[in-house]
Amino acid sequence: MSNAFESPASDPRALVGAGLLGLLFLGSIALLSFPGLRSGVAVVGWPPLWLVGMPATAWLTWCVLRLPRRRKLASSAVLRRRRPGLAQAARRPAPRRRVAMPLRAALAAAGWLPLGR
Repeated sequence: MSNAFESPASDPRALVGAGLLGLLFLGSIALLSFPGLRSGVAVVGWPPLWLVGMPATAWLTWCVLRLPRRRKLASSAVLRRRRPGLAQAARRPAPRRRVAMPLRAALAAAGWLPLGR
């Protein structure tokens, strides 16, 4: 029988979210309680980032990852189905490209080679 007041210990995913929220709470209380933590220490880094910023980012990421994902459509064939009565579009012919001039003809046109042979 399912109880409406189940403990969070039964679901480890709820425990992770509660733990991250607890770290965020404790970090913000520590930051507000000790003025020395608000200044930067070169050895440790910037304490407000580690005490508040990182737990907040981890908790928000955890919340976003728990959201249900959007489902794809039933089939891609449904998307490819054409409306009745419409003809298939014809492809236009590609424009003709100029044929590259051979090296010998290019040199002859520039006047570097004699024309006749």
